[in-house]
Amino acid sequence: MTVGLRGGIGNATLSRDMPRVEQGEGGGSRFGVVSGIDVGIPLGGAVDLRVGIGLAQKGGGADSPPSVTAGRAFVDATTELDYLQLSALLRASADAEGGFLNVGVLAGPYMAVNLSCSIALTTLFSPPGSGEYRSFGGRPPWGTETSCDGDARANFRTADFGLAFGAGAEVKLGDSIALAFDVIYAIGLTGIDDDGTRNRHLALQSGLVFATG
Repeated sequence: MTVGLRGGIGNATLSRDMPRVEQGEGGGSRFGVVSGIDVGIPLGGAVDLRVGIGLAQKGGGADSPPSVTAGRAFVDATTELDYLQLSALLRASADAEGGFLNVGVLAGPYMAVNLSCSIALTTLFSPPGSGEYRSFGGRPPWGTETSCDGDARANFRTADFGLAFGAGAEVKLGDSIALAFDVIYAIGLTGIDDDGTRNRHLALQSGLVFATG
C-alpha cells in the first residue's frame, strides 16, 4: 500500500446545455488550487486503486447577477466553487529505467461536496463619463464578491458527480518514497444547477508517495 500527498494548480470551466447569450459556451475559466491525500491499494499485477480526498477549486464564467443594474457590459463575472472531492481511480502502471521510473494511466469516478460558492465581479472598463473612468483611464483596479445565495438564478447544488482520467509518473527517490507528477481531467456528468451547468477541471499536481507495506 502507498500514501500520497499531492498539490498543484487547476483550470476550471463551466459547460452548459444551453449557452447563455452573455457568455456563450463556457464563458471563461477560473484558476485555483488542488490538494489532497490518497491511499493506493494493490489489486494485483500492474493495477491498483487510488482512493483520495482533497480540495478542488472549480467554477468559470458567469452572468452578471441582477444586483448589477448598470454597466453590465463593463463587468466580468466568475463563479467560484470550492469542493471537498472524493475519488476512486484505477491506475494501471509499468516500470521503466530499471524500476527507477513508474508511469501509468488513471480513470474512475469522483463525488464532490460544495463547501462554498461566490461570484467574483471585476470591472473591466467603467462606463464613459464616470468618475472611475476618468480617474483610472478606463481600468479601475478593483473587484468585489457576492454570495451565490443572493441570486436566485445561481443556486448551485451541493453535490457534483463525474469521471476523472489522466496520466502520471513516479520517480523513485528511495526504498519507500517517490516523487509523483499527475495530469488529471475531470468531467462533471450531472448538472450543478437548473441550467444544466457541468464542471470541467484540468489539474496539474505533484507530491510525494510513501510505501507503507
